[in-house]
Amino acid sequence: MTEPDREAYAEAERLVREAEAAARAAAGEVPPNGWNSAAGAAFGDLNALLKLVDAARGALPPELARQFADALRELLIAIRAVLDYSIERLERPPPAEPEVEDIPIR
Repeated sequence: MTEPDREAYAEAERLVREAEAAARAAAGEVPPNGWNSAAGAAFGDLNALLKLVDAARGALPPELARQFADALRELLIAIRAVLDYSIERLERPPPAEPEVEDIPIR
């Protein structure tokens, strides 16, 4: 190998080693299963609400628990209606383009 080739090869080796070191350092931040981070991190508030519901379920008198279950059912029905409406809007075909006619100006 000529001297310029050796220098280029040594520079390439150095860059590869730096990239590998940076990749290993960044890999320490990735959760064990890649995308699977701490359970419930995305829905922390919802998980807290569900835990509260579970705790309240056992502590409420039967009549109040029944009313609470009915209220939750109504909430879920409302959420479903919002989702159905949103999905319906997404699935609608785009409106047809209006027919345009060129009118000559004299």
